[in-house]
Amino acid sequence: MKYFIELLNSLERGVVAPVYLFYGEETYLREQAVLRFKSFFVRDGESGLNYDLMDGETVDPADIVERAETLPFFSDKRLVVVRNPVFFKTRTRQAAESTVEAEEEVKAPEKEQPLLDYLENPLTSTCLIFTTGEPVDKRKKVFRLIKKNGRAIEFTLLKKRELDRWLEQKAGAAGKKFAVEAGDAFLDAAGPSLQKLVMELDKLFNYTAGRELITLADVRRVSTPGVEDNIFAIVDAIGNKRCGEALAGIKEMLAAKEPPLRLLSMISRQFRLLLQVRDLIERNYPAREIAARLKIHPYVYQKIAGQCHNFNQDLLVGVFESLSELDVEVKAGRLEFYPAIETCLLKLSTRFGADN
Repeated sequence: MKYFIELLNSLERGVVAPVYLFYGEETYLREQAVLRFKSFFVRDGESGLNYDLMDGETVDPADIVERAETLPFFSDKRLVVVRNPVFFKTRTRQAAESTVEAEEEVKAPEKEQPLLDYLENPLTSTCLIFTTGEPVDKRKKVFRLIKKNGRAIEFTLLKKRELDRWLEQKAGAAGKKFAVEAGDAFLDAAGPSLQKLVMELDKLFNYTAGRELITLADVRRVSTPGVEDNIFAIVDAIGNKRCGEALAGIKEMLAAKEPPLRLLSMISRQFRLLLQVRDLIERNYPAREIAARLKIHPYVYQKIAGQCHNFNQDLLVGVFESLSELDVEVKAGRLEFYPAIETCLLKLSTRFGADN
């Protein structure tokens, strides 16, 4: 959230770069940033004069330059926004995940040359914004030029404490507050994307209209947990030796048309992450580095780290091995998924009672 606040503060002070790249998976804040820039630059009724919105998936780079080089009408500046530009995309996942920008520069296609020439010396009378939720290749010249002569800002998902503060502020502004555990339950069900949180919060506010206090029961009635949250709940139930609850969660996901093999894969993945997180914690790796190594959001890491307390190392290995064997048998058609997972969990619950 800090990067977003700093950006808006700069805008309010009139400190504006000639070109920006907004990228990252926090869609809501990216959209809010574009709207704030539009409100700052474009007066009511003048959208067609000093504002251009372009589709980056179809637009020619030369057309972007043409719009950017157009002088503003009856104003000091104009705004050009290019959504979903394709020329920042990377061809490999490794390049997308790399934070190193000193690697060998990627050669740009010839058609991008007019844009690269413009970015070498962008006009200060135009604010050019590229916005994308796709990974960007930091080795590309177009990225490096924007960083050199403008600003490249990554819109990352908020951390748990930032989400708590954001939720408290939103509730307070609406004249509401969350009861104990209700706020965490809401974030578990709807977070960490602010775009989803805003939609779910609106439904929750409407449901509790006329009341100040939002209870845990309200959250459970209104906020539908996502697939990942259901997996967390199932694994929690397994770790707390509540076999019946875990099986009930699996039944609900099957009734919701979740494919059995995908469900089994997700449960196995969760236990794999538990093994990896527990190992790294025991080797004294800091939380931030663990999340980065495993490529999981810090908010998700906190939930997984909390689940580690339910299992010792031997139990985790046993569960993972049992699920791996089950996966082979189900895929080979020798076992049906639900009876097999039921038998597996019953055996594990017996072992938990002996080992925990």
